[in-house]
Amino acid sequence: GTKKPVGEAAAKGSLAKATAAEEKPEQPKEIPEVKIALKQLIEVLMKDEGDKIKDSGKWPLVIDEVDRVSTFLRYQDTNYLNAKNPGDMEPERIRMALLGAIRFGKPMVLDMMDTNMFHAAGDKFDAVQKGLLESIMTKDILVDQKYKSLVKDSDPPEYTDETTAFHYGMMEGFRFILVTTMAAPPPELTQRTYVIRVY
Repeated sequence: GTKKPVGEAAAKGSLAKATAAEEKPEQPKEIPEVKIALKQLIEVLMKDEGDKIKDSGKWPLVIDEVDRVSTFLRYQDTNYLNAKNPGDMEPERIRMALLGAIRFGKPMVLDMMDTNMFHAAGDKFDAVQKGLLESIMTKDILVDQKYKSLVKDSDPPEYTDETTAFHYGMMEGFRFILVTTMAAPPPELTQRTYVIRVY
């Protein structure tokens, strides 16, 4: 009688291994992406109709080789940062763009243009707080109000007043959007994001 559970466990273990082995070859080499026209950008990206981005658990990466999306997003209610613009990559600018986007529930856009600026931007975000960009990518920044560690006493009352600052209902609108004109961004980015290609 004592041998039976061991046998079952062993069988389960080998079954799990077999299943894992079978799954590997089926992994598609191409990263799945959503292809949309520019006019669909509001419903797909900004409104996330059908909650596809939310359900993916990832932040969106928008690929637009013709560079219309960055202009479009600059004119929307977003906190827009250009990774190639030294002024936009100042620690205080990054800090307030992020806090403002979370506080007022709107998208924060990091436009990398035609270069893989992700690591370079990560270094700039590190100047605000070590590991900040990674914390945004994993959404860890939103857990247990970790973003509050970015607030300074000298900030305006909308960030420091405990009674009005950072209400969950407003914050739900926060989104982090990466934009690039690179036709084929590196897999390290595409594997971690919900890829939307605008044609």
